[in-house]
Amino acid sequence: MILESLILQTKLFLQEDMGLTIVNVDTTALNSEALSLNQHTSMIGVGGKLNLMTVISFDDELISKLVELFMDGDEVAEDELEDVMESVTGEVINTIIGLAIPTFPNRGKGVTITPPITINDASSLKKHKNSNIVSANITTNFGSLSISAIGEADSIR
Repeated sequence: MILESLILQTKLFLQEDMGLTIVNVDTTALNSEALSLNQHTSMIGVGGKLNLMTVISFDDELISKLVELFMDGDEVAEDELEDVMESVTGEVINTIIGLAIPTFPNRGKGVTITPPITINDASSLKKHKNSNIVSANITTNFGSLSISAIGEADSIR
């Protein structure tokens, strides 16, 4: 299942690359009608052999920690902070999707991805009649994120 790959790669990225501790993985909202978004959200379209949208949404605490880690402790000017946060959300989802592609059906052959898109003004995404939303909330020792796949049932299972 696509979501399992996304969860695994997210956990590995946060633990091994960022040095964070995973406290909990919650998949109780596995199939939902709508997806609630935090202020710091990015998405990537996955096309070709698959047809889905992946979305990652960070709470304030986690994105602040990731910015600190990406900037290697360097201070970020207040007027640059939002741009840096957007860059970090895009880089994180790009990395997770890049790592997950080989675990997708057919080892990811024939799969294409779009550049990351930042979503600033939306508070939720709703599914269309033929689509499904599968999500997991991953809590770390520095906040949480949700990782989701939106697409037809055949694409995300």
